[in-house]
Amino acid sequence: MSNELKSIFKDEINLYLILRKEELSSETYRHYKYTVGLFDKYLYDINLSEKSINESIIEDWIKTISGGISVNTVGGHIHYIRQLLLFLRNNGYYCFIPKTIAAKDTYVPYLYTDQDIENIFKIADSFTAPHAVKNKSIAYEMPLLLRLLFCCGMRVGEAINIKVGDIDFKRNLFILCVTKKYKQRLVPFGTALSEILYLYCVAMGILNESTAYLFPESDLYTHISANAVSNYYRIIRKKAGINNLDQIKNGRGACLHCFRHTFAVRSFDKNERSGVSQRESVPFLSTYLGHDSLYETEKYLKYSGDYFEDTLIKFESFAGDLFPEVEFNE
Repeated sequence: MSNELKSIFKDEINLYLILRKEELSSETYRHYKYTVGLFDKYLYDINLSEKSINESIIEDWIKTISGGISVNTVGGHIHYIRQLLLFLRNNGYYCFIPKTIAAKDTYVPYLYTDQDIENIFKIADSFTAPHAVKNKSIAYEMPLLLRLLFCCGMRVGEAINIKVGDIDFKRNLFILCVTKKYKQRLVPFGTALSEILYLYCVAMGILNESTAYLFPESDLYTHISANAVSNYYRIIRKKAGINNLDQIKNGRGACLHCFRHTFAVRSFDKNERSGVSQRESVPFLSTYLGHDSLYETEKYLKYSGDYFEDTLIKFESFAGDLFPEVEFNE
């Protein structure tokens, strides 16, 4: 990878991509790598000779990439580079951080139905991968991993980075140390999941191995990759009868990240039906998911079809003018 980068920041960018690859799905990482590659090429083309990125460099780069693409696409590029610049700044380099472009978000996630979940777990519980050379334990790992995504709303990258020492069985808590925004957070889980988790650790022989990964690959101290999880899940999803060929407009079909969307909507819906007010439940849900703002949580409370239509209407009523839609004339 480092041979593909040419700018003065090539080593730092290479390290950043290595870190992001562990956290992101293969598709998201592909977008990240492409955008970061464009930025590295730009820095190389302008002969940047000092490890410092000022405002004019960023403004000129944005002008360079903005021709012939939509505002949403430009906003996506800026979002990715902002995160890179924040990483560089945290490592001691001066970097101007551009503002994000507010654009209408048209993405609609797939929300798993009760029947979907039942089918997925049924297939996962009998899943085998005889050709998995690196990981002989994948048949044990996928059933638990999918339950963590569904029951706890974790990102895939967060789940695969959990070590046995990050589990507090006394309080039923995960201590997430590797998160999207590098902020440690606590994620509680229920009694039923606790029992499954405990038996899994016993069966895997890792209960007393605090430094072992919960989802190891070739050895206890190397975790399974996000790409491998995505590939195995694709097999499970198809066997469960969930077809991505019929996905709706602006949707990316039933993917692993949609478990997180489903968790957010179901949690909000459950609180509503239990009489918990929106002003109480949404901030807690936002914190649980590891979001910096309620706006991020709002994006997770979108829906596909009419599955949770009444819930979404209630959330929109609560949000009011907090999340106005911004449209651009392209």
